[in-house]
Parts: sequence; structure tokens; C-alpha cells
Amino acid sequence: MNTRRKILVVEDNIANRLTLCKILSQEYGTLEAANGQEALEILSQEALSISLIFLDIWMPVMDGYTFLKRVKADQILAAIPVIVATQSDGEEEAVKALSHGAADFITKPYKPGMILHRAASMISQRETTALINQMEYDRLTGLYSQAFFYQRMRQMLQQNPETQYDLLCSNVEKFKFINEALGLAMGDQVLRLIARELQSGLPGEPLCGRLRADIFVCMIERGSFNLESALSRATERICKESGVKSFSMKWGVYAITDIHLPVEQMCDWALLACNSIKGKRGQIVAVCNDELRQLRLKEEALENSMESALDTRQFEIFYQPKFSLRSNRICGAEAMVRWNHPTLGFLSPEKFMPLFERNGFITRLDRYIWEEVAATMHDWDLRGMPLVPVSVNISRADIYIADLEVTLLDIGRRHQIKPSLLHLEIAETAYTEDHRQLCNVLTKLHGAGFPIELDDFGSGYSSLNMLNELPIDILKLDMQFLKEEQEQGNRRSILSFVVSLSRWLDLQVIAEGVESAAQVERLRNVGCNLAQGHYFSPPLPRREFERFLQNVDDVEEENALKDDDILEKTRLLEAAAYEDYLSGLLNRRGLDNALARLDLARANIAIFIFDMDNLKSCNDSKGHTGGDEMLRRFSGILRAHTRGGDIISRIGGDEFVAVMPQMRSLESAMKKGEEICRAFRNSRPTISDGCAASCSAGLAILQAGESFEAAFARADRALYRAKRNQKGVCFA
Repeated sequence: MNTRRKILVVEDNIANRLTLCKILSQEYGTLEAANGQEALEILSQEALSISLIFLDIWMPVMDGYTFLKRVKADQILAAIPVIVATQSDGEEEAVKALSHGAADFITKPYKPGMILHRAASMISQRETTALINQMEYDRLTGLYSQAFFYQRMRQMLQQNPETQYDLLCSNVEKFKFINEALGLAMGDQVLRLIARELQSGLPGEPLCGRLRADIFVCMIERGSFNLESALSRATERICKESGVKSFSMKWGVYAITDIHLPVEQMCDWALLACNSIKGKRGQIVAVCNDELRQLRLKEEALENSMESALDTRQFEIFYQPKFSLRSNRICGAEAMVRWNHPTLGFLSPEKFMPLFERNGFITRLDRYIWEEVAATMHDWDLRGMPLVPVSVNISRADIYIADLEVTLLDIGRRHQIKPSLLHLEIAETAYTEDHRQLCNVLTKLHGAGFPIELDDFGSGYSSLNMLNELPIDILKLDMQFLKEEQEQGNRRSILSFVVSLSRWLDLQVIAEGVESAAQVERLRNVGCNLAQGHYFSPPLPRREFERFLQNVDDVEEENALKDDDILEKTRLLEAAAYEDYLSGLLNRRGLDNALARLDLARANIAIFIFDMDNLKSCNDSKGHTGGDEMLRRFSGILRAHTRGGDIISRIGGDEFVAVMPQMRSLESAMKKGEEICRAFRNSRPTISDGCAASCSAGLAILQAGESFEAAFARADRALYRAKRNQKGVCFA
């Protein structure tokens, strides 16, 4: 690898250029240019590798002065020192060149010793300056680095003891999401825009620095201007120029009253104020006050005692029962932690969990909880109590634990608890933090047999992509869906849609935070069959929760299985997994399972696809209750007009499939399709009065040697023709 520093020689006289290159080549690599234009072209490719430029003044095409002007206008090129060459009597030229930005000058004719000395000195000086600048300034934004910001802040406070200053600390909301969703280049652009706004968008001459990542700090002279308005306008400009519509910043302000306090502590106070409004919509500025400082002091006290609290088992596990809305019996529980503090009493998780997530202690506490829950379940088993699945939390920090699945499997083995009984809850907000890492870890955990629950779905950045990408078994719904529906009287139910979507994705749904009988009834109506909340029971200490388990009648039967019940339970669960919840017919998975058992080589298998012609208009005019009643009615028609050996399925939305073996002919199949369409058209609506019943059908007869998929595609094309040409009929 060539580590010799490079020098660019810009000289139109060939003899002079060769002489200078020969002298310099003893110590350096050289590049040559005959004029300023050629030199700029070389710099466009080699700027970062060139340590010094030797420049003649008088040249054709582009002279030395023009070249210097162009170089000094470029931030990167301006950092390369330039030594100009003048005639022995060219003092006026040298002064003019220095005024244009040259770093030094030499006279002709060239003296080898002097040239090498000047080159070495200039390169050394440049590299020393660059090293200092690298330490003093943040390379991306050009602001002061943390250490030098602290140093300059101390100097300014000491030099201006009578001046009143405010210290600002800012943080970008969901900056990691910007990096991942929009790319690192966009993230860097946002950071540079913030730096520009801090330097030029705020009044006066603020002292600005970048502490780390997306955290900036700024000391500004307290003035008569409205600080909140200035910060709000700066945020709006960044949002507009970056094009990031969801861009949001939080600002914390600390009014400096005692200049003798450590500047690091002042920054901590400003950052504390900034963090206090994280996630709060509509509030962009918070001022550090006594209340916040007292809160921080309390957090420090908790941090000082958390290690001993873990050692002395002050963290106690509570269990909140999960109930089946079908049987009103317990079907599981969620483990929750409480801190039984010796002086502060019982502390709820919101008092200490956010702190532990910030300082990293959460990973140790989580492991303690996993061990305690597994040990407790093992004790229940030894005492002959029925076992129900218990869910435990996986924090965002846990997904970075190496071989997490091995750790959890080891805990289960030592306490003889199957992975299927230990459900793992992860908050949906973890997806926006690092979705690739989360997906990798959850895939391993799921593969090891642990059911995965997605907690607080709907409270943050919920997305269909998240449901598709993550190996989830259970959705835990944020009850805000239901509360907003009740408060606003929404005709179109988001809750109903989410439950239906979950069913379509073969996910179980648990509603948490249920508080009233009305909410329970609404959940039953939309098909949500599992719930937890204070309406049923608050989180209970272990001994109180055991009272539920000791009464077997209160426990959902399938969760109290003995070994000889396993096969029957598996059959029941499999049947439930294959059933469409609304129609009672097979769902898509059930259809696939039934087809796998069907001898497709048999002759005369008819494949029908039915589609409701006006379900959308019925939903629009009568609500989803009317549409659901129409789907149930058509399901009944299908049952009445098919045989026991036929396969009938609702594959999603308003599409149904019927597979009928031993159909005598295409003509017979057409008559059967028309018969079903006519029967539905003539059926009498009930609660959906006004929703005209009509369906179209596509038909295909499976040919010898043809795959089911190919025949299904033909039936689908026939359905398309039926709907396009004459709705309410069957086409083949």
C-alpha cells in the first residue's frame, strides 16, 4: 500500500514543472497540471488524497488567482494548503496571492532544500490543524464536539458573568425510524439542517454543539424574543426543507442561574426537560424546573438501590388473569412486576421501568422475572394445580442478548416448563426501533416453540407490514380502539376490522384494559373472544391468583389438559384453526387442508368461486352488521345446496369456494351454480332489509392431469366474465 503523501504541481512551463516534480519526488508522490482548469479537474477526483499544492501564478486558460478563488469557495478544497511560486522580485505578486488564500510562497529559481523544507512544514501544519479540528468539531454538522462545547461554554460563562443565558437541548422524535425508513443519507441531511437552524435560525450568536447522535445543545443569550416561537419556526423549516412530513423535535430549556455549576450538569438538566415531553403531541418545549429536578433526584435514588433490590427480592410478580369471553373462564395470565420498596412502598412499573430501560438494568430485571415465573409454574404443577399459559415481557434491550432463545429454553428446561406455556410479549414500538433485529430474534424464539404476543397493537406505528413480517401468534389490542369508537359513535368500526384482519391472518386477539360490561359485549359482537382488565380482575399477588387456579371450574378446560387429553385437544384446536369465525365454513387454511386429502385424480370435480355482487354497498348503507348477516345467509344457502362430501369454504372477504366431486357433466355443474345464485337471490333478508341479495359465480371442471391451481384460475376468469357481463349468474 502506497502511503506517500501526494503534491499537486500546477505550472504551465514544462521545464519548471519537471524540475519541481523531480525535487518533490524524493519524498512525495506528484501529480501535474498545466493550468488552473486542469488542476481543478484533477482535484475533482483526487482532492482527499492531495496534501499540498504548488501553484504558478501566470498561466493560460486559468491563472493562479482565479484558481485560488475557486479553491477557497469549496469547503473541501479550501482545506488543502497552497504554496505559490513567484519571481525573485515578485513581492507584490506574493502579497496578492496570500490575500487570495495562499498559505505561503517560494521564489524562482527553485532551491531543492528550501522547497522540501517548506513542503514538510506546510503538510505537518495542515495535518496538525486537521487533527485539532477533528477533535474540536463534529465532522457531519460542523458544530462543536461535546468536549469542546463544554470548554467554550465554561469560557463564555467566566468571561461574561453578568450575561443571562439559556441552555437548550434538542432531540429528534423517532430519529431511528427516519434512518431506517428513509435511509441514512436522509438522516444525515436532517442532522445538517438542524445544525444550520441552530447557528443561523435562532436570534443572536448562539454557541452550538452536537453531543451525540441526534442530541444537540445550544447556549443562547436570554432576550426579549419568544423562545418557544423561535424553536417552533426552526422545527417547521427543517420539516419543510427535509421533506420528512412526520419530523418532530423536542426542546428542553435550562435557565442558567449559577455559572459555577458543572456545565455537564446543566446539560443534564436541559436534556431532562427535553425527555420529559418525549412522545407528547403538541408540546415541543419544556423548561427544567424544581419538579423535574426532584424527579431526577428520585430516579438517582432508585438507581442507587436497584441492585440491592434485586438481590433482596424486592421485585414481586403479580398475575392478571386472561378470560375467555365464550366461557367466562380463565385461559391464561400476564406476569407483571411491582417493586416493594422498603421506604416508598409498592411502586408500579411506570415509576421505574422507563428508568431501567434507559440505564440498561431492564435486561437483568427481565431475566429475574422469567426465572420467577417459570419456578412458580413448576411449583403449581408439583402441587397438582392446572397450568395456564403465562405471558412475560421481552424488552427492546432483550432482543440484543446473544442467543436469547437458548437462555429462555434453559430456564424452561430447569423448571420443566414447556415453551408453549411461556408466552413472550413484545411491544409494537420495538418494531420501529430495529425491525430487522427484532424479526430475526422473534423468528428464533418462535421456532423454539415460544408463542409470540404483540402488545399494545394500535397504540403506535401499527402497520400491516409488521403483521406480515413478524412471527406473531397473538395480538393484544389497545382498548383505545374501543374507547374512541364509543366516544365518537363511529359507524365504521376499526376494532371490527382489526379483529377480522387478525382472524384472516390466523392470529388470536386479546383485548386488554377492559373496564365495563358494555365493552365486553362489544368485543363479543366483533368476534374477540379473549380479554383481560379490571372488569375481570386487577393484577394479583401470586397467592391470590392461585385461588383462581385451585377452583378447576374457573379454568378454561383446554388449559387444564392431562397427557391422555392431548390428542383430542390437538384435534379440537386444529378444527378451530380451519374454521372461518363468521360463516362457520372452512377458512383458507381449512380449504388447503381439505384439498390435500382429496384425490384430485378423480374425474368430474367441479370448482365454483362465488362473489357477493353488492356487499360493499350493503356495508355502506347498513353498516358491517348488515354485511355480516348477508355473508352468514349465503353460507346457509351453500350448506343447503351442497352434499356432505363437498368442500365449501369462505376464503376471505366476500369470496366463497365450493369444490364438488362426482359432478356428472359441465351442464349439471352450470345448473348447480345457477341454482345457488337463484336461491340466494330469492332468500329473504332479515336485519339487512334493503340489501338486495345477489351473487355471481365462476365455474371450472378439473381436467385430467391439470393442477387444482390451474383449474381455480380458470374459474376465477369465468367469475370475472360473469361480473363484467351479467351479475347474478354463473359462467364457465
